[in-house]
Amino acid sequence: MAQEPYRDARTGTVGLRLEGGTSWSFGSSFENVGANEVNLIQPYAGAGLFVNIRPWVRVGADYSYTQMVREQLFTSLPALTGDGILAGSAEGSIYRDFKTRFHGASLTGEFNLMEIGKNKGAGRFGMWLGTGLGCLFSQGNTWDIIVSNVLNADKQVVRFGGHNEPHDYNALFIPVTLSLEYAFLPQVALSVGGGYRFLPGKQDLAPKSQAYAKVGLVFNLTGKRYRAKQARPVVDPGYAAPIHDTVYVEKIVEKPVEKLVEVPAQNEVTDDMLPFVTFVRGSSVLDESVNASALSSLVSVLKANPSVRFDILGWTDHTGTDEINAPLSTRRAEALRDYLVGQGIDASRIVTVEGRGKSLLTGEEAFSAIARKAQAVIVK
Repeated sequence: MAQEPYRDARTGTVGLRLEGGTSWSFGSSFENVGANEVNLIQPYAGAGLFVNIRPWVRVGADYSYTQMVREQLFTSLPALTGDGILAGSAEGSIYRDFKTRFHGASLTGEFNLMEIGKNKGAGRFGMWLGTGLGCLFSQGNTWDIIVSNVLNADKQVVRFGGHNEPHDYNALFIPVTLSLEYAFLPQVALSVGGGYRFLPGKQDLAPKSQAYAKVGLVFNLTGKRYRAKQARPVVDPGYAAPIHDTVYVEKIVEKPVEKLVEVPAQNEVTDDMLPFVTFVRGSSVLDESVNASALSSLVSVLKANPSVRFDILGWTDHTGTDEINAPLSTRRAEALRDYLVGQGIDASRIVTVEGRGKSLLTGEEAFSAIARKAQAVIVK
């Protein structure tokens, strides 16, 4: 009978839980390549409010924060071929850092497996199984360090550049949680457990699933008076003071890092001397700050060689349909044309402005920033 104060304190009351631990994300299109596997384990923090309908049933709303970090270190660069380009020429990413921060909101129902269908149960211990529906609100950045080494018969051109691309998306998930709770006070319990999130509608950047292990405290914020059966005296456990807690999440603001490269005038201009510019997924807006290095080099070469005539071509990555990508690639080519004309490049030197739709890149690069580009190509 000594367990009843604990049971009554968990009936018709409002509770709060605070928890922390570690998380793992699985099935992302970005996986660690030649980098530290310890990044697979990331911090997890959560908080939630719930209502105890019965000692064995509660419903609530939860918030969680976690993140995913992936690093890709490439030890070789794709070879370049073309007129005037010698063997050994290469260009591509040598390092990529991919970070995503997840803010999760969910509605859950939980059942105490130790007390279901019983009028009296273990009391001090509970094993809670829960499920529901939630949504991940995700924000992140992808950093690329790009190297180009082009060998010609009379020169060698080496370029270094950095690219930072923000990304965000929302994804529904189905949570399954299991936790063991020990109530060391009538209104305070220690919780140890874990959970699994399944994302049924996987997107390009989202993981297929997430798992996490956690430890925390569970508080009943409102006490409940109860009267014992028969002739037992009234016992008043009192009221627990509300617990207020503020969780601060530091948001790191990342800025693009570009290395400006001065390109001198050459007797013969080749396509590899004309760097491309990149675009955010789904956009044809030319970001001059992100592409500062490429735009500076491109304008310098074209102004130093006023007799060169060229085409402007645009591409998209492999996300989306051809009906969307074809006009988008054209708009990207037009955006680069408008910028060059605005910088004093004679429009009569531009032969054609054309969108080519999806890029010819394959693998992960087909979905990366270097596939969403516009480029000037010399007319022979």
